[in-house]
Amino acid sequence: MSPAESYEVEFFDAAERAPRSLPARVTPLPDEALASWLLRFAEPFGISPEALLLGDGEMDLATNPDWWRKPDALIVAALARGTGVSGDCIRSLSFANWPDDDGAADSVPDRFGRQRFTAERPSHQSRRIGICPDCFAEDEVPYVRRTWTIGWLTACPTHGTVLVRTCPECGVKLRLPRLSDATYFAPDRCRRCAHRLARVTSIVAAEPVLRFQRRILEGRPAGIVDLPQIGKIGWSLAVALFDVLLGAVWIDTKPTARDVLFARIVRDFGTARLGELADGYQGLAILAWMFEAWPMRTQAALAMLRAIRPRRQMQRWPTLDAAIRDQVEALFFTAWPDERNNGERSSWRAWIDNLPQTGEELRVQAVRERLPHRRARLMAIADVRDGLSVEAAAEVADVRPRTLYRWIKRGAQGGLEAALERPSGQLSGPQAAQLAEWIANAPPAGPRWRTNRVQNEALRRFGVEITIYVADRLLRIHGPWRRRKVLAKRKMTVAPVYN
Repeated sequence: MSPAESYEVEFFDAAERAPRSLPARVTPLPDEALASWLLRFAEPFGISPEALLLGDGEMDLATNPDWWRKPDALIVAALARGTGVSGDCIRSLSFANWPDDDGAADSVPDRFGRQRFTAERPSHQSRRIGICPDCFAEDEVPYVRRTWTIGWLTACPTHGTVLVRTCPECGVKLRLPRLSDATYFAPDRCRRCAHRLARVTSIVAAEPVLRFQRRILEGRPAGIVDLPQIGKIGWSLAVALFDVLLGAVWIDTKPTARDVLFARIVRDFGTARLGELADGYQGLAILAWMFEAWPMRTQAALAMLRAIRPRRQMQRWPTLDAAIRDQVEALFFTAWPDERNNGERSSWRAWIDNLPQTGEELRVQAVRERLPHRRARLMAIADVRDGLSVEAAAEVADVRPRTLYRWIKRGAQGGLEAALERPSGQLSGPQAAQLAEWIANAPPAGPRWRTNRVQNEALRRFGVEITIYVADRLLRIHGPWRRRKVLAKRKMTVAPVYN
């Protein structure tokens, strides 16, 4: 080699050339989204993350604004070279390891919300997120969690509060900046009005909704969801089943019928009204309520909504894969059967099946009824006439199944009018004497009996339904408990006026 071809070589100490750890300010934080970390990493340089870390070849792979959700292997390698962080760590900040090629079910904001089923053209706004004010209040360095970017997640897994998706000050929808922007990254402030999101009032989610969301979130990385009473099913099947159930709630149903369903969910969960919370939380709450007692709750919901029959429901989803459709139908028909169980050998089944009125005609008759108890009984009998189980129809009517069984059996013996009429509440002389003696032998030091106890005893002993007024009169006359003294009302006196 000639001297002209020689060049100087400088030797470095191996310890000095070892990769250095990132400063704490840009170290990936627990459950941080890849986009959030890249924005924090590039912020000191005043350059967008894409311009700083991606070359021309990788930029062609980053045309989709949501590329950070499932980054390509070449992009992961480029980010690893530019940041010094391992590729495995970078992939853990994204959803690259989750099954499902495009992750569309996870990226759609408010995936289970009403607008996805009722809007003519549901919009897919990219980079939409929800935030937890309590998490921001605890952060030393504010950052966006990876779970906040999941479209169907509606509550913070850490604090159990409903995620905030719009700024309460200006109403703008919260979203991540583009990774091609070099703007200042402040995730804890609204990008339009700079309102501090850590100060937003938190709303605690219902515990059944949190349990259902936790069940989905734990199974989603493996693509297997363990649903109550159903078992483990694939993610694609679970999403299709959720869509069919929520479509039955939102599509072609009347607002008044939906209000009845929402009131029942609120009563069972003991939470705030569903209409006051985000659409996504509404949908997840409906699903959690249905699967808490599958399939009876689903039967009750569809009966409250007066939903169309299941085969017509399935026609709304023509793009479903054939294999997925067959499995969804099998699950859906268990909750809302197309045909009645004609093999049931109950004494009243023949009477129900041979009623001259159809279920719809019974409901029309119920609307015309003046007395509330007759309306309620007609609606319950109409549900059973249409094939709903007695247990589910009783859930809709808000009565005990044995009460509905009693109405139907009375109708089988004496006709429809017998099922609709209230009992006379009359006891014979010997029957009233037996009840009076039973009440008089109650322990006087114990708590005072209630009227329903007397009603149940009369039904058990004599098969007679007495009214609440008859039971109350028997308790007052024959009960051994001390009667409360009712003080006479004090007369108001007017003070004299002296001139």
